[in-house]
Amino acid sequence: MGSEIAEVEDNYASGLETSRRTLKQIRNIESSVHPTRENKNKIANQIAHLKYKDPTSSKIITLEQELVRAEAENLVAEAQLTNITRQKLKEAYTQQINALLERSEKQAILAKYARHLLDLLNDTPVIPGAEKAAYENERAAKEVLLDAEEELARWEPTLESYSPSTRLENNLLPAVGNGPPKSEAHSVTGDAEEGNRRAETKNVETSARAPEPKAFETAT
Repeated sequence: MGSEIAEVEDNYASGLETSRRTLKQIRNIESSVHPTRENKNKIANQIAHLKYKDPTSSKIITLEQELVRAEAENLVAEAQLTNITRQKLKEAYTQQINALLERSEKQAILAKYARHLLDLLNDTPVIPGAEKAAYENERAAKEVLLDAEEELARWEPTLESYSPSTRLENNLLPAVGNGPPKSEAHSVTGDAEEGNRRAETKNVETSARAPEPKAFETAT
């Protein structure tokens, strides 16, 4: 019975680790979006500086065009970050709750059979000097252990694993939406996603990998 309890705890710890890795992906993706924010702010500061120092400079028009492109790039990046954050957050806590449910349901099964084993123990007081009676419930105890193993083997999760309500394309945007057309809305979080996939292969079974999305060309 002790080995079964230890196995349940190991499975629970594994589920928590899977949830932690999923949450970590949000941080990695957010770090890949940061450059688009910095680029937009840098260009805006350059425009403000030129308008103050040399309002007639021809560079202002060029920088304003670059700012429009940078803002569009950042807008897509922020939408991608929002989309993946929502999905990964929901996925991570679904994994954690499912692991908790599995642990509690299996513990309930083991607790039930552990109680049956306790009921088979002879707690009749003995008289000093009297010979201890032989244990008569060995066969019944083995049957209890077998029944516990069989019920654990038959256990199935009552809740399904996480499945997103809307599938994201490779560019981390919904297939149908109000954003830029699919051909123009490249993913600026591609590097982070690829890094996450490489990290996952070191910890869990290798899964099918989606094509790596292309990244925006950073305006200069």
